[in-house]
Amino acid sequence: MTHGRPPRRRRPVAVNLIAMAKARATRLTAAERDQVMNPLRDAVAALRRGVATELEWSHAVSAVNVGDAIETQGVVRGLAGHLRSIDLALQEIGKRARAAGAWSPPALYYEERDLLDLLVDLHEHQISCLSFGEFSRACDKAIAQTRSAPGGSVIDVDQLLGVLA
Repeated sequence: MTHGRPPRRRRPVAVNLIAMAKARATRLTAAERDQVMNPLRDAVAALRRGVATELEWSHAVSAVNVGDAIETQGVVRGLAGHLRSIDLALQEIGKRARAAGAWSPPALYYEERDLLDLLVDLHEHQISCLSFGEFSRACDKAIAQTRSAPGGSVIDVDQLLGVLA
């Protein structure tokens, strides 16, 4: 008798735990870093040109959220103030873009353009200092925080975080 409990399910067991631990402990390769950074670079370029879509804006916001998660993880510290000012600038850009109801890309102020360039530099620095395991934990934390926020939703997680797909 099972006494109301579901029967045990067999779980897959990793065959080579050492190789799995090594893979999570190694730093991201150049190709993996490019896979993370290229969508952000494209999004920032579109924002700077004034032709960004809401998805491209969300790429930049997601990079800030992942950067905050990396900061709280303790791997790369000291960037919280910069990330906070970048987040405020992105929220202002989003408000201006939605002012008419539907998304229409706004023109950026000089300070916002500088902050977006700083975002690319800081995110690239953070990504280059992380192992794959640390990066995946930071992404998971950023996704969980976004989903738990009031009105929070994650737009196409696989596309935003291509390395983990």
